[in-house]
Amino acid sequence: MSLFKHHYPLLVLALLITSCGNNQKPTQLTYVKYVAHKQGDTAIVLLNQSKEMFTGTMMINEHGVFRDSGTVKGLVKGDTLIGEFHFLHYKLEWKRKPVAFLMKNNHLIMGEGITKMTVGIPHFDPSVPIDFSEDKQFVFFRD
Repeated sequence: MSLFKHHYPLLVLALLITSCGNNQKPTQLTYVKYVAHKQGDTAIVLLNQSKEMFTGTMMINEHGVFRDSGTVKGLVKGDTLIGEFHFLHYKLEWKRKPVAFLMKNNHLIMGEGITKMTVGIPHFDPSVPIDFSEDKQFVFFRD
């Protein structure tokens, strides 16, 4: 089953809404595919990024077995993308967690940090630095 099968109608609807009611050409989304491998796990991210924001999808497979798949979105702050990952965990339940990517030499390093909840919204604790160690995290290369 395609990762985008469930999100394609939403993407088309968003493009139609964006293009209706104005005389401008509709915005065409250009996704860049990134792939990472780490200790038998594989992750794929498709990102559409502007100077201020990013959106896309991410899928993580653990040792060839489906694990998490969903959407990513957030803000671009210099060389760092910080936002959220809204995903279907083990095809059982929807979850939401913070996500961060460091852009470095034409690849992305997924960060890990301490998660806090504020008004039911998970986010990284700003008092603890996000860990972007390449030897511990997913490192995504353009595909």
